[in-house]
Amino acid sequence: MHAAEIVKAIEPLKGSVVAIKTVQETRPIEDFADAFIAEINVKSASKVIKALDSAFPRDESLPMSHLRRFAKRNMIPQELLAAIEAVSPPDLHDGQTLFVMIPPPLPDAEALRKLLAQFAPQPRRRNSSTPPRPDLATLQPEAALSDSPSAAQASTSSTSPEPQIPQISLVKTRVPIYPPFNISQADQWTKTMWPVVFNPAAPRSNVSPPPQILSRTREAIEPRAGHFLALARKVAEEAHTSGRGRAVGAVVVDPAIESELESIAWDKDSDPTEHWMDAVVAVAGDVRYARPEAAHKFSETNKTLGDETSQTTSGYNPDTEGGPDLHALMRAAEFIARRRRQQDEELAETPEPALPVVLTDPQLSNQLSPLESYFLNETSRLTQGPEPDQWPTSNLSPKKRKHGDSGAGWADEPQVSSCSTAPSTAPSGEKNLSARTEDGSCSAVDYNEDGPSSPGSRIRTRSEGGYLCTGLDIYLTHEPCVCCSMGILLSRFRAVIYPRTGRLPSGGIASEPIVRPTRDEHASKEEKEEHHGEDREYYGLHWRKELNWRALGYEFVETELNEAGEGATALTKDGSQEDVIFHA
Repeated sequence: MHAAEIVKAIEPLKGSVVAIKTVQETRPIEDFADAFIAEINVKSASKVIKALDSAFPRDESLPMSHLRRFAKRNMIPQELLAAIEAVSPPDLHDGQTLFVMIPPPLPDAEALRKLLAQFAPQPRRRNSSTPPRPDLATLQPEAALSDSPSAAQASTSSTSPEPQIPQISLVKTRVPIYPPFNISQADQWTKTMWPVVFNPAAPRSNVSPPPQILSRTREAIEPRAGHFLALARKVAEEAHTSGRGRAVGAVVVDPAIESELESIAWDKDSDPTEHWMDAVVAVAGDVRYARPEAAHKFSETNKTLGDETSQTTSGYNPDTEGGPDLHALMRAAEFIARRRRQQDEELAETPEPALPVVLTDPQLSNQLSPLESYFLNETSRLTQGPEPDQWPTSNLSPKKRKHGDSGAGWADEPQVSSCSTAPSTAPSGEKNLSARTEDGSCSAVDYNEDGPSSPGSRIRTRSEGGYLCTGLDIYLTHEPCVCCSMGILLSRFRAVIYPRTGRLPSGGIASEPIVRPTRDEHASKEEKEEHHGEDREYYGLHWRKELNWRALGYEFVETELNEAGEGATALTKDGSQEDVIFHA
């Protein structure tokens, strides 16, 4: 069957798209440290802050904006208030006080007392006509330096019945280093440690993608996600039957083209998913068995693409699994990179039909699979297009990814593309990408004289502003391995989508255990725990606050599953599901 016919016959998966939680959401970091609490004169609050910041600069690496710097007596937790009143009874001062929190890292206690001594609360007087005795005021500095305020109180009790002049007493308490994730957590910390402020925007920026972006992207990808994942499975089947790799496939989609498709469909009042394949810029299958060292995984007859027989790929042998560069995701990113550099003189001399499986590996000179070649080169095959008055009004054509060119209308076949009469964007001295003949048909013209070109490619070249895989979405049959997950970030993909049934214990995206029904109802407790992996750590590499690039992660939850509650997975040669842990 021709690749175009395979694509047209694809039935989309049915289900919904849900966001993948980040590790910050599934395992919120709760770290605590000691802080000092001191009671000061309420009128000295601003001076206290200036003095503290000047003498003890804050640690910028610790986000303490969620902690209240000052608190009134009625805001202090009961246990902490009892500890404070034990060393500093409220009847010693005039009641015009405020509590200040000195965040970690803690300064020296003696130095802190000396600094805050000038901001101590005013002493309580016996009555309005009796000022405090002068000889007691001279004892304040010494008392402020003592480790125990009770010692200073004892030194004056024998000489005067006057109340003890208030001193700076320091009380330690535990405070949360990181902001609360929700209101309930903030309330709990406020009642047990120290008043905490909950800011809904603060935790989301570090913990997970902004909700509005997450929701808007999900709504945009959901209508066609089933189509792209169904195509990914076709690519995976192709890789498996060829004997070159496991049944893992990847599909790269340009969201900008998807937006064009929706705009055109809206203008024509048609189904926006009808031309879903026009948004696909590249597909790639797994080829981990293509290298000579893995030759025993398949016979020489199975090296021919399209061979219906293949060696079984059950079991896992790391010596024959190849490297991450042979995984579907890495190859898809490499195809995009190849198109980005298509104007380079060195790559312009490479004929498209001889494009190797892995560009940087001289051992792998096999041609691309039919589906890979179809989507990578489809736009180079030009044919009859509609008349100019039938062209859509969109500035960008869904078939020709040239920014600024006038677009052409829909073609009848997925592999069909139309030519444009708009001025060429080719560099000076080079030929136009396409031209319309006298009879109205399209004919391709070489981009430059040294080699073939790809007119109307959906992938923007570097000269057109294309950079890595920025802004592209990738759909996978399985959760990518840790290395490929990092490749998603390094390639600057916008989003990664894979079926929930495609989760793998070796993957790097999920942040929660794999939850699947146990096939044997009488399985032992140990087997069930091992199967679910409840104690296993997960990476959630798509969105981690410590990384400098983050991608949106989504899972496709199928509504039509088999009796075991699973969707399609990797296959063995007899068509059965491959229940083996491997790196995708």
